[in-house]
Amino acid sequence: MSSPFPSIQSFFSREVALEKADRSSSPPNPGDGFTASEIEAVVHPSSRPFRPSREYDACPIAELHTGMHNYLITARLVNFSSAAGHYFLVLSDGTAAMAVKMYYVGSSSEYQPLLGQRLTIWATAISAGNQAEIGHIPFCSVATTIYPGRNGATHIEFHLDEAGSEEDLSLRTPLDMDVRPDGHFPGLLTLKSYLSGGYEIGAAKVLVCVRSVGPRRTVASRKREAQYNLIEVGVYDDTASSVLKIWQEKIPSAKLWVPNQTVLLISQPTCSLADGTNCRAEIGLGYSSMVDVDPDYSEARWLRAKIRDMAKKGSIIISYPAATWDLQLAMHGPSTTLFSLAEVEEQVRNQDPSTFTGKLSVVVLEMNLMDNWRKTTIYCTECCGITLYANKTTAMCKNCDTQRDLSLNPRLLGALIDESGMIAGNKLIWNDDAWTEFLFGAATELVSEGSGQDDGTAPSWKDLAGLSTTLLRDLEAQLLYSRATLTFGWAPEPGRLCIIGVECSTFREDDKDDIDHVAAISEGT
Repeated sequence: MSSPFPSIQSFFSREVALEKADRSSSPPNPGDGFTASEIEAVVHPSSRPFRPSREYDACPIAELHTGMHNYLITARLVNFSSAAGHYFLVLSDGTAAMAVKMYYVGSSSEYQPLLGQRLTIWATAISAGNQAEIGHIPFCSVATTIYPGRNGATHIEFHLDEAGSEEDLSLRTPLDMDVRPDGHFPGLLTLKSYLSGGYEIGAAKVLVCVRSVGPRRTVASRKREAQYNLIEVGVYDDTASSVLKIWQEKIPSAKLWVPNQTVLLISQPTCSLADGTNCRAEIGLGYSSMVDVDPDYSEARWLRAKIRDMAKKGSIIISYPAATWDLQLAMHGPSTTLFSLAEVEEQVRNQDPSTFTGKLSVVVLEMNLMDNWRKTTIYCTECCGITLYANKTTAMCKNCDTQRDLSLNPRLLGALIDESGMIAGNKLIWNDDAWTEFLFGAATELVSEGSGQDDGTAPSWKDLAGLSTTLLRDLEAQLLYSRATLTFGWAPEPGRLCIIGVECSTFREDDKDDIDHVAAISEGT
């Protein structure tokens, strides 16, 4: 007996399975109707220019009011940290500081904040920065939230300004500049005072210069069972030196700092005291710290000038100013003057010194060739604020993994004397040809024998690396107590005697008899 009511299945037709031949051989085209440019704009919002659909008022941070309003804010990044899905940024424009929570879509590698970087923010609301929300950050009383790529009304732009441009020089004034009429910061300490106990002051500040930027290394944390990246930045001022530890996401910022040039004003740094395993006190950056990179004010300018003088005095390698003098005119010109060391000193110490050239006839009183060979320091150069030494003409910098060409170490040469005075050889700046003439002017056969050159090729200072220990010892003995005529040049910059050439470097038997007499006269002057 048939049912009076139709079944549900009767309203649907049975699906027929497609044969393999009927199926499309082409792969499906993925996508949901959006173009590639639309997807790129959402996934990588920093890659597209921001075109606001409303008006924004440019306003300094100190004049921001809480509430709903469209603000355009330009400031510099003085601290930041990262968490899952967002960055916490602290900005300063010289008037005040503010906190920004920037939520991003996708990977955090889309953005790379840098300390000292100039940022522009389009914000639609400002909130009061209470301690429960942003913590205790000095001069920070307001906050905002940015959703780049998700909210068309808020946006953030990270600027990469050209060095020396007007934008790069803007917004360099630190906070708290106008507290005292003399322009000095309250709580600003020398590095020595800070390490000696000034870290106990809650609002302490230090003004330091970057000396070196170390290589990245990984440190394992037993407490958190994780690994963290770390680099150690050498910092110093005119009183002391220390190490600034930079962790994790801040490492790319430190990689851009230039040794002996970049100045840092660090507010409320952390300090780890020396203990049984750590022989020195080290500083770091905490949650409440602020870092002004290359601040522009009177004490920072004074420190830069002081650092330049200290770097010039302590530098081992100074580039030879090849364009300052005409080599042939200085060595063979008609107005060549023979100076004594005392006359040179008198002329360069004048109130208005000028560029000049001349000749010196000196006796080599000390040679350190074998000492530097034993220490593997015959050749050297500076890279990343670190001096590289080797007994060959190239070396690899462990910080930047770059192969560098080395120059002869000026400390190969000790004291030079004449009848009026003495000068340290390591304070001279040598031309490469002058090094060759000084070392091998009277020892061409010695070099050819040691380096295996039988084709008559002229020796070079680079051949020193191929000499055996015996030949190096013979060369040192031949140069010691020899008399050399040096053609030199002097200019206010770099402010040192530069050896342009060596016309003769010969050893005379009667020079030995005069050494004691000349040395006695020099010691008495």
